[in-house]
Amino acid sequence: MAKVSLSYRKDGRLNGCTLNLKKEFITTLDLNEKDRDIIFKYINKEISLEKGRSDFEEEIKNTKGEIVSLVKNHFIKFDKAGKSKPTKLSIPLPVVFDMGINENDKEVEIENDLENRNVKIRKIIIEHEGDIMENNITERGIVATIKVNKGGIGKTFITTQLGHGLALKGYKVLLLTSDSQNNIFHYTAFKTKKRNPLFSEGLKAWVKNGTGDLFELRENLEFIPLENNTFSSQFLMKLPEVIEKFREKYDFILIDSIPTMKIDTVFVKSSDKVIIPCFADRVTVDGVINVLKETGVEKVLGIVLNRYENKRIQNMLLKELKKVVEGRELIFPEPIKNSSEIENLLYLGKTIWESNSSSEALKTAKNSMEEIMESLIKLKNREEIEEEFDEFDF
Repeated sequence: MAKVSLSYRKDGRLNGCTLNLKKEFITTLDLNEKDRDIIFKYINKEISLEKGRSDFEEEIKNTKGEIVSLVKNHFIKFDKAGKSKPTKLSIPLPVVFDMGINENDKEVEIENDLENRNVKIRKIIIEHEGDIMENNITERGIVATIKVNKGGIGKTFITTQLGHGLALKGYKVLLLTSDSQNNIFHYTAFKTKKRNPLFSEGLKAWVKNGTGDLFELRENLEFIPLENNTFSSQFLMKLPEVIEKFREKYDFILIDSIPTMKIDTVFVKSSDKVIIPCFADRVTVDGVINVLKETGVEKVLGIVLNRYENKRIQNMLLKELKKVVEGRELIFPEPIKNSSEIENLLYLGKTIWESNSSSEALKTAKNSMEEIMESLIKLKNREEIEEEFDEFDF
């Protein structure tokens, strides 16, 4: 077992990653200060080192830009200060990111393969105390991002309604946002009746320190605000790890995501599913199609048509959306109607679940949200069942 060393730039971005290699590994590779060339290979989360140089170098990435495999001519750095000091291997940053190495989790296992004259390096998966339940099954919350590549469509509205609806069913729910305006406060009026509660340590503090401000919007419904929209590479690199820790505490993590932000990409990658809100207009329908292409249909849970009015153009675009959904495993509930009653609830900072009105518009909105929530709950139940079966060695 060994630990890598990480170095950072002044702006907090990761600058380098090195690993000290003991003499036994250098002996296996038959290297010295004059003959230090190696072939660096990376595939399936494992680094393989062997002496020599390759006739070709290759880097393969998936459609999301994540590294899949790498073959690279590299070298071992021998310390000039003295032969007694360990030699160093520099690990390429794309490999560091893919292996999940970070400041809090940087232990690796080094295997000496004498027979094949190579050295293998893997990241050690550490199970922290408290992660494992009494029956050895880790509870894992579901992460869903509410996303579309256009503002003002109703992402915050849908995030809030789903969050409160799930909380009322007894689930523990956390809301996150990539918008430093933190409009979720407005949509819930917060329990102090202050529209803009003061906070100093939001999501960035959670990523940096493992703790920060946490607001209880309703029973079982909590919210971590965002300080600002400036994100360092270190923050973006550590964010997925923090989201994974949130999964251990919450049944559902719902993310109100705004377009064109780097954090949005991280949120989507960390999510089990994406929910797409939209209007029945040309720009938004095209935006829905683009999100389907960006995230992949298999990651999209459903499409929610918001503020719908029974008009000719909207009906035409509604039919177009239905064709997009047709034949795909996507939820497309009844459109949420444009309603002054819902608008009034939003103004008061109330959710649709806090109204006893039996109006058609409110009934439709509740039914649509129920359909999405039912699918999220089924997804969580299915994952828990799969985790139970994973515990058995067949």
